Amino acid sequence: MRGKIKNKGEFHLKTYYYIASAGVLGVKTNIKNFGWSYGHNVPEGSREQYERCAVRMQVELKEFNDDAEHEAMGKYHYFSGKPGADKIYYTRNYAGKGRMRIRAEGFLTDEPKITVNRAYYKLITHRIMNLHSIGYIMTDLATLLLLKKGYAPIHCSAFKKDESTLTVFAPPDTGKTLSSMTACMEHGAEFIAEDLAITDGRTIHSVPWTSTFRYYSTVEQGMGAKIKNRVDKLLPVMEYISFKKPDPITEYVGEQALLDQQVVTHVAILERGEDYVAEQAEAVALQKLMNLNRYEFNYLRSPLLTAYEFFNPGLKIDEALANERDILTKLIRGSEKVFSVKKNNATHYAEELLEQIGSPVASARAVRGA
Repeated sequence: MRGKIKNKGEFHLKTYYYIASAGVLGVKTNIKNFGWSYGHNVPEGSREQYERCAVRMQVELKEFNDDAEHEAMGKYHYFSGKPGADKIYYTRNYAGKGRMRIRAEGFLTDEPKITVNRAYYKLITHRIMNLHSIGYIMTDLATLLLLKKGYAPIHCSAFKKDESTLTVFAPPDTGKTLSSMTACMEHGAEFIAEDLAITDGRTIHSVPWTSTFRYYSTVEQGMGAKIKNRVDKLLPVMEYISFKKPDPITEYVGEQALLDQQVVTHVAILERGEDYVAEQAEAVALQKLMNLNRYEFNYLRSPLLTAYEFFNPGLKIDEALANERDILTKLIRGSEKVFSVKKNNATHYAEELLEQIGSPVASARAVRGA
C-alpha cells in the first residue's frame, strides 16, 4: 500500500471520527485528516457511526511525561511495562534532551488507545527497523483487533457487476487496483475496494479511501500525475513522497457506485505470465492468499505488539494468525469460483475478469466472434 507512511494531520482540540469501513472499523482522534493504511481521504464521520463499529480505536496527539511511572517498570528494548498490565510505554531520546514518546493502553478492551507526543508523530513518518510511524502502528493494531473479532483485512481490490461480487488478489504491482478501477470506470461495475478490504469469510466490507490508484497513469490523467509517475520509475523512493493530498475515490467513480458490503461470489488471483486462466484448488488458493496477506500486514512482527504481549500474554497474537487462516478458508469455500488469471499486460485483466464472472464486455465478445 504505497503512500501509507504519510501522516499530514495536525493537532486540534476537537475530536474527529473517521470511519475506515462502515460498521467495522473506526478511529477517534484529535488529529485532523489522520491518514493511515486504511485511508487518506476518509470523510469525517459521527460519534454514532463510530460507536457502531465492531473495532474502535483511539489515537491522541499530546505532550505527556510519565517518567516517574514507567522508569520503574520492566524493560523490553525501548519499551517499558509491568507484567499483566494493559499498558506499555515507548521512550527514546533524540537531539540531546528531546524525547519521543508513545503510551499504548487498553489493548485487551473494546477501545484501545495510542497516545503519542508531537516529537514522535512528526519525526517518525516511515517504518525503519523498530521505529514505526503512528500510521503503521495503528494498522498493525487494527489488523490484530479485527482478527480477534472475526474479521480479516485482505490486500485486494473488489467490485460488483450484475449479480457477481469479485475479490481480486495479486502480488504488488501486478494489476489488482488497475483492474478493478478499469472495471468500474469503463465497464459499469460498482466499486468496493481498490487495495484493501475486510472480510468475515462471507461478506466483503469496503475500505474505500485508500487511494493507491493515483499511481496509475491510466487512471490518473492529470499532467502532474503523469510527471510524477515518470519520476517514480527513475527514482522509486519518490513513490513515498506526496506533494498534494490524493483525490478520493469519488472523483473517479460516482458516489452512487460505492458499495459498503457484499457477499463474495468469486475470488481471482492475478499473476504475470503468458495468457492463462484456471480454477484453483482450495489448498493452493489458501496458500497464496495467506502469502499475499503476510506481505502486506505485519502484525506478527510489530515491535509494539510484540513488546505488549511480552508483558501481557493475554494479547495472544498467535491466535489471530489461526483466525486469519480460518476466515480466508471460509472465503474460498463459500465462493462459486476461485481462479487464477495470468497476463503479460496488466491492462488486459479487467475484461478477462468480467468474462470469468459471467459479465463479458462487448469488445471481448467481438474478439471471440472474430
